[in-house]
Amino acid sequence: MTNLTTQQTQLLRLAAGADDGAAPAPDDTKMVRALIRRGLIIALPQAEGPSRLLITQAGRAVVAAPETAPGAPIEPEAGAQAAAESEAERMTKEVAAPPATPKGKLGILVTLLRASGGATVEAMAVATGWQFHSVRGAMSGALKKKLGYDIASEKTDAGRIYRIVEGRSA
Repeated sequence: MTNLTTQQTQLLRLAAGADDGAAPAPDDTKMVRALIRRGLIIALPQAEGPSRLLITQAGRAVVAAPETAPGAPIEPEAGAQAAAESEAERMTKEVAAPPATPKGKLGILVTLLRASGGATVEAMAVATGWQFHSVRGAMSGALKKKLGYDIASEKTDAGRIYRIVEGRSA
């Protein structure tokens, strides 16, 4: 159960409606920090301009919840949750389910890697507070070997971009 202000709800809906799942960070840092603490968004600092805020799966779940008054608890509908579970069971039978998104800093990495544009090591290091070698080690050890994510890298003019390849077995 999450209590959100009108501004927080609007920011989550803005990010959820964007193609890349991101929105520019507003000037109200207190509001943004509250959303980050709750695990609803991830702040991705930019070289120029305001930080970008990436919505997490938990944030999308809150946005998908029924309309309520600002400050009132937001919970997903029981019927919607049951329908989602039925859909998940059907997909599990057809195709092996992807690994669950981990919590904490590995979850931040997974969210960044799932973004449509992927992520650079530098962006992941800033988002997690880790050094570059720690980010690479987490991708190789925890994400690829232990959790089974398929991570592809591509060299571009902007540097090497990493992303999780959905639907391809490791």
